Amino acid sequence: MLMEHLHNQELQIEEVINSLQHISRAEVPPFFYTRLLVRMQKTKEQTFMLQIIGILTRPAFAIGTLSLFVILNTVAITTVLKDSKGVSEHLTSNDGSLQTFVKEYDLSVSTLYSDTKTNE
Repeated sequence: MLMEHLHNQELQIEEVINSLQHISRAEVPPFFYTRLLVRMQKTKEQTFMLQIIGILTRPAFAIGTLSLFVILNTVAITTVLKDSKGVSEHLTSNDGSLQTFVKEYDLSVSTLYSDTKTNE
C-alpha cells in the first residue's frame, strides 16, 4: 500500500513536470513597461491627492479650522468695538461735545450759495 502511494505520487510529479515542458514563455506586448510606469505614476498622484482630501475632510481638522476662524473673528470684533468706544470717549471728553471736535478740525459744512434771497 505504501509503495502504491509513492508510485502514484511519482506519476503525478512526472505529469506536472511534463506539462511544464510544453509551456512556452509569455510574450510581453509592445510598450508594456512604459504604460506600466505611467499607470503607476497616475496612481501615486491620485493617492497623494486622496491623502490631502482625506486630511482636509477629517472632523478634527474641520472643527479646528472653524474654531480658529471664530477666535479670529471674535478678536477682530472686540478690537473694533474697543477702538470705536475709545474714539467716541475721546470726542466727548474734549470740552464735552462733538461740536468742539468739528471746530478744531474745521469740519463744518460750507456752501457756495447763500440761504438768503438777494434783491435783484
